[in-house]
Amino acid sequence: MSDFRAVAGKKAAVTGAARGIGEGIARTLASEGLDVVLADMRPEVQAAAESIAADFPDAAVHWRIVDVSSEEQVSDLIGFTVSTLGRLDIMANNAGIHVAPANVWETDMADVDKLMAVNYKGIFHGCKFAAKQMIAQGSGTIANTGSFFGKVGHPGSAAYGATKAAVHTLTMSLALELAPYGVTVNALCPGLAATDMHWAFVEADAQARGISVDEMKAIELEQIPLGRYGYGSDYAGAIMWLASKSGSYVTGQSININGGLNFT
Repeated sequence: MSDFRAVAGKKAAVTGAARGIGEGIARTLASEGLDVVLADMRPEVQAAAESIAADFPDAAVHWRIVDVSSEEQVSDLIGFTVSTLGRLDIMANNAGIHVAPANVWETDMADVDKLMAVNYKGIFHGCKFAAKQMIAQGSGTIANTGSFFGKVGHPGSAAYGATKAAVHTLTMSLALELAPYGVTVNALCPGLAATDMHWAFVEADAQARGISVDEMKAIELEQIPLGRYGYGSDYAGAIMWLASKSGSYVTGQSININGGLNFT
């Protein structure tokens, strides 16, 4: 059988993996025969890893408590992954946070600093140390979680959207820097995903409109041509494609994975 789409046996690290998109990415990778290290600052990452390991015993599944805003902790994560799994083929920089929506003139600068520390610097740290390892290997795939909020401005989300736009630019720059080493770098841009983070936005929007959460979800689903929210498995599918020979000619892109919600 051709190895054109083969990914089984590759080694991956996924940040923000305690729940949501990150947990779904890690679970799907393990289900396809990849060995995975789950990282998150939430202690729940241990339970997520143990659940995945129980469901897919043929995969090596490990976990680490990591605050991605700490350069040292991200460096240690890459070191742990390589020492435990032998190499790093896929780095999924997925960890991210949001804050309550606010107009620019009403935004607390502490919230801006918090968003930048996790959503931008956290991904920068992952890129930095994954790049060093992948240069040494002569191969690798880096997938950064961006957002369609980083492509089009949204009221109340200037700070959040700016961090994601920064991720997109980081992705393009790093792709050019790593191309001579056979390493690809891309950003995956979710739209509306079935995650705790997004449900917080839904609840806030519902409250502002004076409607129920279910009514707000129905309004959102009407905006998505494919008629459903995104899941971690949707993003894992793209990551596995990018990490295989079939996706090896794609780099520096911000790829929409949003059910047709936005084409920008």
